[in-house]
Amino acid sequence: MLFFDSLFHSDEATCPHCLRKLSLSNVRFYCTFDPNRRHEVFLSFFDKMKQRLPVCGRNFCKGRGIPAQEAVCRFCGEQLPLQYLFHKRYLSFCMLGVAGAGKSSYLTTMLHEFKYSNLPWVLQPIDARTLKVSQQNDQNVYEARHCLAGTESGVAPKPQQWIIRDTTTKAKEMPTYALTIYDGAGEDCERIGDNELDPVISRYIAGSKMFVIMFDPLLLSSVRAAVPFDILASSMAQDRQSSAPANMVTMVNALANYIRQSLNIAPNKLIDRQTAVVITKLDTLRELDNDFGSSAVVMKPSPHAKMRGFVEADSSMVDLEIRDWLQRQGETAFLDAIDANFQADKVRVFGVSSFGQPPDKLRRLAAVTPHRVLDPIMWMLANEKIVPTL
Repeated sequence: MLFFDSLFHSDEATCPHCLRKLSLSNVRFYCTFDPNRRHEVFLSFFDKMKQRLPVCGRNFCKGRGIPAQEAVCRFCGEQLPLQYLFHKRYLSFCMLGVAGAGKSSYLTTMLHEFKYSNLPWVLQPIDARTLKVSQQNDQNVYEARHCLAGTESGVAPKPQQWIIRDTTTKAKEMPTYALTIYDGAGEDCERIGDNELDPVISRYIAGSKMFVIMFDPLLLSSVRAAVPFDILASSMAQDRQSSAPANMVTMVNALANYIRQSLNIAPNKLIDRQTAVVITKLDTLRELDNDFGSSAVVMKPSPHAKMRGFVEADSSMVDLEIRDWLQRQGETAFLDAIDANFQADKVRVFGVSSFGQPPDKLRRLAAVTPHRVLDPIMWMLANEKIVPTL
């Protein structure tokens, strides 16, 4: 690729819709200042050299002399946020997990806490759809205090598009990173390998640098039998309370096999992509006789946001505590399935509570106090050298 055909800051960008590699020659720019005279605007040599948007030069156009207002992927025709073209690096992660694992709730509270935890890495939506979804979910959870409805199955997931601005640098040019998040329906993940959306899910997996695989501990028969009925009823869908869709080992192996297929990894090779294995609904485990205990690190507040960096010792201890707890639950086969499929130095186990406490019997929330929801993304950003490791 010629230098002047690369994007303004990088040649690693991928279209968040069709997931094909983007270069300037694969992006079309349009002047939309006058909706009745929408027309393409072409990059000049100096636009490429100076890393700037093309300017409309059409006579009698209301937008003459104004930079293009729209960018479109030449491959799929989907609109690209103009800011998307200027970032230092492009990150993406794919969220996987069965229905009811709490992916949407986790994503909502994680993004909200990241935005409002006074971190020097500023998170902002870069397209209208992401902004609208974020505002609606925040209002439902933090203001109306309602549990979110599950993601609609059978519908190709629309990527959420964010930017991260790094305010820690004193340089004249502030580093910015594009973050694309893919969040599909749990029902589609359960039918992975026999689903009409498989080609779409496969593209999202192949195009992601990082995976977040979420597991509901209430799907463990040993846990489900020990949790008080009222907590089980409020925290788990009714049809899942007596029978899980599949055991955790089957789910790990099925997802791993599909990831291998999507990434063209041989069956005898470990998956070497960064993977956060997240145990959700940590709040439901506090009432168990065989819980973590009050002195457990995983039950204490996360230090990462306060320390403005990823605290490796804390995260390593959480990983060990959850693995030890699973062994005490008799779920060694689940751990063995993780270790048999994912490269050890690329996988980390986390425990989170999106709401801080279970909803009531009407699935209403008390004050929302998320617990450790930032841990997985801080780990991912630390591995990308965006957040310091402490």
